[in-house]
Amino acid sequence: MLRANHDPVEPLELTQANQPQARDALVNRLCDLVSWPESRIPAHERQLAADILVGLLRTSNVELRRRCAQGLTRINDAPKTLLRYLARDEITVAQPLLEDGVGFDDSDLIATVRAGMAAHWLAIARRRSLSEPVADALLQTGDVEVIEVVLRNTGARLSTQAIDLAVGRARQAPHLPAYLVARTELRPTQALVLFWWADFQARVHILRRFAIDRNVLLQELGDVFALAAAEGWSDPDTRKTLQVIERRQRNRAAATKSPYGSLEGALAAAENGIDRALLNEIAHLAGIKPTTASQIFSDAGGEAIGVLCKAVGLKRASLIGLWKSLRRPHGDPDTTNNPLGRTVYVFDTLATAKAQTVLRYWNWSFTADAVGIDRASYDDPELELRLARRNAALLFHRNG
Repeated sequence: MLRANHDPVEPLELTQANQPQARDALVNRLCDLVSWPESRIPAHERQLAADILVGLLRTSNVELRRRCAQGLTRINDAPKTLLRYLARDEITVAQPLLEDGVGFDDSDLIATVRAGMAAHWLAIARRRSLSEPVADALLQTGDVEVIEVVLRNTGARLSTQAIDLAVGRARQAPHLPAYLVARTELRPTQALVLFWWADFQARVHILRRFAIDRNVLLQELGDVFALAAAEGWSDPDTRKTLQVIERRQRNRAAATKSPYGSLEGALAAAENGIDRALLNEIAHLAGIKPTTASQIFSDAGGEAIGVLCKAVGLKRASLIGLWKSLRRPHGDPDTTNNPLGRTVYVFDTLATAKAQTVLRYWNWSFTADAVGIDRASYDDPELELRLARRNAALLFHRNG
């Protein structure tokens, strides 16, 4: 008879942590393989290694994922699935890849912008070069810090839409105009909209760069003025366009009918206070619309008043008199440490013809379609086709 073996059985010991050495070695080796130069591994094998690696990295530690991302930065044909996966990882993993990775195309970067967070947007914005579509996607985020980094990036190419977005966002971000005015893509119409919420230095930059005379246009279109006059200025579009170019700024016909006799007479009356009727009269005498005059007189900095006064040929004393009539803050007109002094500086340094060009731009762009513009969208196809309407959207849109 067999006797039962009563020797104690050794229990299975599970108290020791399992160290996945083989797994770590596998991930490390695959990270090396996908980072090899094109000459060392065929594209299809790199892709297979990447497909396997994506599944393993999901449960790998941050250091392994960071190491893999760092290795991919220099690979031109980096597998897209792995590239996009790591680009959307936490920023300590994704940042080197997003800033320096050479394997991305525009669609990769745009997809990452749409799926990422501010830290990822900033990393992309710091890339050595940015195409127009990628820059558009970054500016569409509306993030002020991202917009600033893009504007400061000399390797970024900006579309008209991107500049429009930045100009609109600058309304609530006073430091952005300084970067916008340095961009070569900024157009005169955009700059002269930006003027309204730029600081003094940016405004001076805008006026120096974009306030131009109209000598060539006047010379080449002189006979057109004669034709339009012979037709009795019957075509409104022709009349409006030629008003932007013509040499004279003041409305002489309005002066003959005005009870004040002249613009100076109306300004003298304004010393007793300006109401809506007198403002409209001043606007007509100055050859601008009341909406434009209202915008100028309410300008926070006041430099726009200097542009108006220079454009209509007023003397320095008349400018200071108008300033007082508008109940603007007192200051030394001979220094730029106060609003009056900065306004007088603009008046003194801006040529009359150039001031007229700026004033005509404002009058043409900002009032052409101002009615109902606050309900318009910047990317409305009609706005894209109509320059004046788009500029009015930038100026009057309250959510820009």
